[in-house]
Amino acid sequence: MPGKTDLSELNCSLARTLAIVGDWWTLLIVRDACIGVRRFGDFQDSLGIAKNILATRLQQLCAAGIMARSGPERRPLYQLTEKGRALLPAMVALMQWGDRFASANKPPVIVTDTSGRPIAPVTLRNNRGDVASEDVRFAAGPGANARTRAFLDALRTAEMKRDV
Repeated sequence: MPGKTDLSELNCSLARTLAIVGDWWTLLIVRDACIGVRRFGDFQDSLGIAKNILATRLQQLCAAGIMARSGPERRPLYQLTEKGRALLPAMVALMQWGDRFASANKPPVIVTDTSGRPIAPVTLRNNRGDVASEDVRFAAGPGANARTRAFLDALRTAEMKRDV
């Protein structure tokens, strides 16, 4: 079993993702990059983050391939890569959750398309349409190790016993 704080070793895509972007400053930096912030000082002004923490997080985001650094050494530009832009749906889903449950349905920022139309709530879908959260099931995927398979099998067995 991995150490308590070493999420990258868990056999779970969510845990591995959190090991990369789970720090709150990291997601706020990515959020700012999504809205157009490009320079170190602008990230710092927006977030009020200490320079050393910001420098470390930007370095980690670049090392993870989420952001790319370019331009002059003294005043570099930071921008999201394709990998970084792929975080947008997850971030919008978290923002929408926060709008509803942490901001009393009074969002401080509204996410819109280029015409100013609000983005519809992020939903779970399959090839037939929306899927309710209570209808979601988890199964071992191609990267599941023996421990993960055994854990999911035990959950399924316990669920079947409850349903009898």
